[in-house]
Amino acid sequence: MMKDERRDLKIASWPGRADAHNAFINIFLDGLEANGCQIESLETVEAVALAMKGNPDVVFLHWAERVFGESRSRWQVLRKIWHLLKAVQNAPSGTRVVWVVHNLEPHDARRFQKLVWSFFIKSLARKIDAFLTLAPGTVAEVRAALPELAGKPGHGTWHPAYPNAALSPTERTVARTKMGFTPQNRVLGYCGQIRPYKGVADLLDAFTATNDPELRLLLCGRPQHNAPGTKAFLTELKEKARNDPRVKLWFDDLTNSEFREVLGTCDVIVAPFRSYLHSGSIVHALSANRPVLTPATSFAGSFETLLGTQWVRQYQSGLSPELLMNQKEVNDTIDLSRLSPNAVGNDFLAFLERLQS
Repeated sequence: MMKDERRDLKIASWPGRADAHNAFINIFLDGLEANGCQIESLETVEAVALAMKGNPDVVFLHWAERVFGESRSRWQVLRKIWHLLKAVQNAPSGTRVVWVVHNLEPHDARRFQKLVWSFFIKSLARKIDAFLTLAPGTVAEVRAALPELAGKPGHGTWHPAYPNAALSPTERTVARTKMGFTPQNRVLGYCGQIRPYKGVADLLDAFTATNDPELRLLLCGRPQHNAPGTKAFLTELKEKARNDPRVKLWFDDLTNSEFREVLGTCDVIVAPFRSYLHSGSIVHALSANRPVLTPATSFAGSFETLLGTQWVRQYQSGLSPELLMNQKEVNDTIDLSRLSPNAVGNDFLAFLERLQS
């Protein structure tokens, strides 16, 4: 494929733009459209099979665990898995099926999901044409976890930045005042889903053991209310925070503008995740011009190499009060040019060119 033929690429994406809770998919597709691609949004497994009849150049599969979310029973899950594997197996000869590996396993998986996941994901890995990860350093991690990808083309691009996420200095001052913080306060923040594997309880334990009177902690995000144990987990967090007036909790489904203000309020974002492959929360914080403190991983290491240690701060052996007290704001502007949707879309297409050649 020649570079001037890119605008003729027909790309189908499962899921598509209807996914309201995850901004990634729209940013991802915007970057491809900016590079001249024609996009078809697929919202169900059944739509994947139908899209194949139109002979798209590429079908992107995101979040394979969506087979569980689209189903109301175990039998529906099995049917969804069968339909998806069959659709990939029967893809037209000119269509490349590319798995974008967001996770290696579902978060908070229940027993049945764990039972079928291994078979499903290994079968899918055998049938796809290629895979993508969202940082160069995670390609090897994915290959090691799934030997079925041996011999498959793989590429690590970048999780794209979130456009217009940063607040101006004036906007930050207004947001901090609205949240009840003074100019003297140093505000550490966690902003994202409130789930046990996110390490929020670990962060609270480390923070409440600090003795800096000007240090503050803001924990905000959406709990997964329908998940088993959520009520008990929220009660645990509230009990941990009850005796420390420096801690502010905001458990809610924040609007985009509220989430933007919260990120801008914080001096440093802490992402204390216990286990993860990629993280949109980390990229969202960086997009808001906020430094991030997070455990050392392949993903974080890639972004530290790209952006520098002042923006991505990795720790090896768990959070400690001393580590939190040493976190400082960065009075500078981060260079996210390599992470723009346009640049990432161009990188995706360069990989697709190699697949098509």
